[in-house]
Amino acid sequence: MNEQFLHYIWKFQYFDKNNLLTEEGNKLEIITAGTHNHDAGADFEDSILKINKTKWQGTIEIDTYGFNWESHHHATNEAYENVILHVVWKNPKEVFRKNGSKVPVLVLENRIDERLWLTYQEFLRNEHKIPCQGYWNGETENKESINLISSFEKMMNRTLDERLIRKSQHVLSLLERNSYDWEETSYQILLEHFGFKKNNAPFLQLAKELPFKIIKKHSNQIFQIETLFYGMAGFLMNGNRDWELDFRNNYEKQSKGLEKDKENEKLEQELIKEKQYFENLQKEFRFLSHKYSLQDKEVNLAQWKFLRLRPSNFPTVRIAQVIGLVSQQNHLFSVILNAKNLKEFYEFFKTELPTYWKTHYNFGKLNTKDKDGQIKENSTLGKDAQQNLIINVVIPIRVAHSLYRQKEDNLSKKWLNELKAEKNNVISLYKPLEKTQNSNFKIKTAAQSQSLLELYSQYCNLKKCLSCEVGKEILKK
Repeated sequence: MNEQFLHYIWKFQYFDKNNLLTEEGNKLEIITAGTHNHDAGADFEDSILKINKTKWQGTIEIDTYGFNWESHHHATNEAYENVILHVVWKNPKEVFRKNGSKVPVLVLENRIDERLWLTYQEFLRNEHKIPCQGYWNGETENKESINLISSFEKMMNRTLDERLIRKSQHVLSLLERNSYDWEETSYQILLEHFGFKKNNAPFLQLAKELPFKIIKKHSNQIFQIETLFYGMAGFLMNGNRDWELDFRNNYEKQSKGLEKDKENEKLEQELIKEKQYFENLQKEFRFLSHKYSLQDKEVNLAQWKFLRLRPSNFPTVRIAQVIGLVSQQNHLFSVILNAKNLKEFYEFFKTELPTYWKTHYNFGKLNTKDKDGQIKENSTLGKDAQQNLIINVVIPIRVAHSLYRQKEDNLSKKWLNELKAEKNNVISLYKPLEKTQNSNFKIKTAAQSQSLLELYSQYCNLKKCLSCEVGKEILKK
């Protein structure tokens, strides 16, 4: 038995209330169970009880055992002075408020249907990644399956709102740290999500150490912006030796079939260009880092993750895409706030990469050649990446701004319903729901996929089935 289950039992009154008596033998009537309190203090607020002929209004504290009242220090905590009933699973004990008055006690041990507890334990013990999965894979009656789909849809409406608020709170937290500068905050959120999960943390650190106000001073000065980004990202800290060796090895692989003399001559010419580019970046960074007092604020190079990433997703290439975007945009926030349709964002995220990074995926590392012998060029952001940024950057910023201004944003949810559903390992866990008989449930939109991502991360993965509409639907059967 655990307290979470007892909270669920009390909240929905799923226990035998016939001849309800306190431990002292007084008749107990529950008029209002109260509101579940998720903050400090007693577990339920605004409860109304009738003990014998006296009506009481206050809070309810629920513990597994009677002695938890003392072990949790409720007896000395003024937050529990208003407790009108101590509900326990078993082992009742006399308990007292800080002022010395006795608290009535109710024991639930013999009042809960054992099947309810066994079903809940099955949730906790089963090996499914989604605890209720066995109940919606066609193993139940059709009518029950449809009820579960209805519960899923109800829960998804809830988790979409919860996800939007949770992500917007992150925006508002950064906003406060940035002295309510929406432009700087938008820049930080944008860079954070250019990490596409693997490199979110170093990208956010890069944004914090290299403010957007500095970048704006070099608008359309692409080389200076390259210098600032790669310098502050830590990629200019190393000497030439490592990348020069990489370049030689890489270039030799690319040049197979050329005559040896021509190959060596061309290699040396290309190597001179590579060294010149890198050394020019280093020289310019020494100047700019001193000018803007950026010394010793660089991101540690070890923080960047390359393992199990395609070269096109390397942080070096992602930084190049960021450079292409911010070098052309001085007002990120106004674009996000004033857009009227999704097409504007797809245009916004179309960027031109710096020349060097069109053909390189790291310093000294050329892309492979195509069938015609030409070096393949890195692409700008693809449609899926653009959609990812709309979902994780644009919409949270807009929702955060609407919460900040206390003015509803009518477009965010509309856009989520226009965007296609994301595809990943979590969403695939819920795909069997589409095969439920006599149901038209389909995961089609980003609103649905975002809902399911929140459902999984905040409920299913944590096995918080008692707080989920689907779990409650199954348990009450």
